[in-house]
Amino acid sequence: MAYDLSETIKIFINAGTLPLSRSVSRVQEMLRSSDYNAADLAEHMRTDPTLTARVMSVANSAFFSQSPCEAITDAVNRLGSTQLMRIFAQVLARAAMLSPLQAYGLTPDKIWRRAVYAAVGAELAAARKREDRSVAYMVGLLHEIGMLVINSQWARQYGAKQLAFEGFETEYSADERARYQFDQATLGGELLKQLAFPETVYRIVGTQYQNPQEPLARALYLGRLAQAVHCSALVPVCDRRVAELFDLDSKRNLDTFLAEVHEEAQNRIQRS
Repeated sequence: MAYDLSETIKIFINAGTLPLSRSVSRVQEMLRSSDYNAADLAEHMRTDPTLTARVMSVANSAFFSQSPCEAITDAVNRLGSTQLMRIFAQVLARAAMLSPLQAYGLTPDKIWRRAVYAAVGAELAAARKREDRSVAYMVGLLHEIGMLVINSQWARQYGAKQLAFEGFETEYSADERARYQFDQATLGGELLKQLAFPETVYRIVGTQYQNPQEPLARALYLGRLAQAVHCSALVPVCDRRVAELFDLDSKRNLDTFLAEVHEEAQNRIQRS
C-alpha cells in the first residue's frame, strides 16, 4: 500500500498524538510572518500555559534578566524571535518524550538524553565553524521526532517486533522503510515543515541519513556521533571529510570534543 508523506503527517497531527503541536505551529507561523507583532504573539501564548510558563522562566533567568518580567508581552520582547524558536523546540521535544517509544525500546528518559546529547553536539560543532548555534541546537534536539510517527504506526500492529538497528550511519532507517515506506528522518522533516519550523531545520532533519554536504548538516552528523558514543556505547568511525573540516581528525581532538559534549549535555540534563 502506497502512502502519501504529507497526508501521513496530517493524519498524525490531527490525531493529537503529539501534544502542543498545534500551539507550536501557530506561534512559529506568527514568528515567521513579515508583520510579526510581539503583542499579538503574547496574546496567543496566553492561551497555552505550558508555552507561557517556559517563556517566562527563560526570560526571568539570570542570563536574560536584569529586572523581572511580570507580563508575557515583556518576556516576548526581551527574548526575540531566535530565542523563542529555541524555546518552542525544547517544549515540543519535551512534550514528544512523555511516553516510551516501544518500537525502538526507548524509555522517555533515554529519548530525552539522546536528544540533548545530539543537540549539544550539533551546537558545539556549529560553533567551531561559526554557524548558527541556535539552529544547530534545534536540529539536534528534534532530529528523532519522526520516531513518534513510526511508533504510532507500529503500535497499531499487534505483536510487531521492535525495529532493527543497523549501526550509526543509518540507524533503524532500513527497517523503517521496509515496514512503513518512510524512515523517521523523512517523516520528521515533513512533521517539522507542517509545524512551520524554519526551512533549514526541517530540511536537515529530513536528510540526516544522507552524506552531509553543508555545515549544519555536518554539525548534526557530529551531534549524532556524540549521541551514539554517550547514549548507545557505540564506537563509530567519524567520516574523514567531516573530521577534517571540524579539526577533529586526530583522536585527541575528537576525544576532547566528545568530552566537552558530555560535560555540557550532563549539565543541561540536570537543569531540565
